[in-house]
Amino acid sequence: MVKYLDNHFKREVVTIYPGEFYVSKGPEFVSTILGSCVAIVLFDEENKIGGINHFMLAKDKFADSEADLNGALKTKYGKYAIDELIKEMEFQGAKKFNFQAKIFGGSNVFNIPDSNLDMVGNENIRFAKEYLAKLNIPIIAEDLGGVPSRKVVFDPATFKVLVKKINKQNDDSEC
Repeated sequence: MVKYLDNHFKREVVTIYPGEFYVSKGPEFVSTILGSCVAIVLFDEENKIGGINHFMLAKDKFADSEADLNGALKTKYGKYAIDELIKEMEFQGAKKFNFQAKIFGGSNVFNIPDSNLDMVGNENIRFAKEYLAKLNIPIIAEDLGGVPSRKVVFDPATFKVLVKKINKQNDDSEC
């Protein structure tokens, strides 16, 4: 995690990397860059608390073993990343029954159909949607799949997310 003052936004920006998450009421922005990884933004509008995670893989193939994730950053896996984000948000006063979600990422960044790289992004998307449904957290916006990588900038104070597609056409949108 890196914090810096961004001249464009004229605000502190916290950049998170794979396996990290961040929870805040603002005023700082939180950013991350996604390829096949997925970021889930959660927000409790009533309590004005937002959070974002960045996970690399849907599941850990060793999750059932005794040695699972010994010394590894478990939040690089979807279930742990979502569970830890929820836990920290609740610790800061958010209520899970108020949560809404926005999800981003899961790209096939090398544009190779039916490759392992495409399967990672698709599996991350599938997992994120299924796990949030299991937790009864509605997804109110998404920008998923396709070829471009994405830079995501989240404003915890307003729940707005700016998505910049990183490709030849650089398409900006807001969710």
